[in-house]
Amino acid sequence: MRQIRFLQRGGGTGGISCPACIVAVALLLVNAVPVLAQGATTVSDGLTLRQTLSRLTAVTGSPAAAEAMALTTSLEVTTGPYGTSSGGFVFKLDPATGLQARTATTFGPSFAERALTLGEGKVSVAANLVANSYSRLGDLSTDRMKLSSSTATTPELTRTGTTSLAMSSTTLVVSGMVGVTDKLDMGVAVPMVKVKIDGLSWVQTANVGVTGQPEVILLANGSGIASGLGDVAASAKYRFYSFGEGTPDPGGLAVMATVRLPTGDVENFRGLGITRTLVSFIASSGTGRLRPHVNAGYEWWSDGIKVQTDFAANPTFVVARDQLQWAAGAEFEAVPKLTLLVDLLGRRVRGAGQVGYRTDAQPPNRFGVTSIESMVALPDGVQKILLVPGMKVNVKGSMLFSLNVLTALKDNGLHARVTPVASVDLTF
Repeated sequence: MRQIRFLQRGGGTGGISCPACIVAVALLLVNAVPVLAQGATTVSDGLTLRQTLSRLTAVTGSPAAAEAMALTTSLEVTTGPYGTSSGGFVFKLDPATGLQARTATTFGPSFAERALTLGEGKVSVAANLVANSYSRLGDLSTDRMKLSSSTATTPELTRTGTTSLAMSSTTLVVSGMVGVTDKLDMGVAVPMVKVKIDGLSWVQTANVGVTGQPEVILLANGSGIASGLGDVAASAKYRFYSFGEGTPDPGGLAVMATVRLPTGDVENFRGLGITRTLVSFIASSGTGRLRPHVNAGYEWWSDGIKVQTDFAANPTFVVARDQLQWAAGAEFEAVPKLTLLVDLLGRRVRGAGQVGYRTDAQPPNRFGVTSIESMVALPDGVQKILLVPGMKVNVKGSMLFSLNVLTALKDNGLHARVTPVASVDLTF
């Protein structure tokens, strides 16, 4: 499989010098030969996923790469879309009959929000299952991904540290929403997250062995699985404006606040360890079979996520903090019991999250090394744009089954190309 030099076109931070860091990398790369006599290294059980990832990358002599990959993994697992907790059936009191009547023929979006509220006393419960299999880190494949390299005066001292990682996450989100009044909904979402890492890392020289292939001088393999509670969310949606009266509801404007609590395990990539508060503006409209909607919001973080980019006497850091989110899409009533959906979802984490390579501009000549390159976290935020086609089917009564596909259009962080999402929700 092919290797790609940069995670993003025009990416990387070549020319940044860190002599102490370079010496450390050179020591690990150059002194790898004696370790070969000990055989391959297996990452032991009992480690957290962060420790497992660190051990896998350590053999390549790049501790900064472990920090960078831990950040991008945490951000993807904890900030990815889980699905909306709003109910598909929306009711309103009909003055003519005195009964509750449905106010929209469509069942609402799966990942965005619409301004319509449930109606006083109505309750919606849902379960969403999101299964991610991460295969890309920016423009790089996670298979045979370069973490570090050194060029030297001899082939034996010219070395490359590489890793192949299989990473996945499965998230089950159980949520509930209640109509406090006709204009106010309140709810909670509880994610249960399973994260799995399976990896192989190695260092090879430019020296060709008896097989005609580059000589592998150091090898490590390991895996880990961690399951448990993620970051629990509490939310409230208030509809403050209506585009008109009557049935079907012509739509309106709403504001929504979602607070994510630091209940997930940071060391196993199930949480960020901070409180996050998302405030979103919602607009939706339409009285016919087609109903468009748009969302825009900003998520404040109680603290930044700091990542070390070198291990010199005076280390430098990058900090990921806060997130922009937006969504636009439409619901279409294909038949009375089937709604077709399409959404375009975007989010951007500010400050950090991208990964690239740092090259020494004036490398030391000690050990015969002439240049060092290693993977690091960049001071650039992550941008993600997803296309989400899907459908909602009325199975029975007020029960809905949804099937959606998250398709990455643009993503310079850790991601899967395609992610299936299935959900069931019930309104009563």
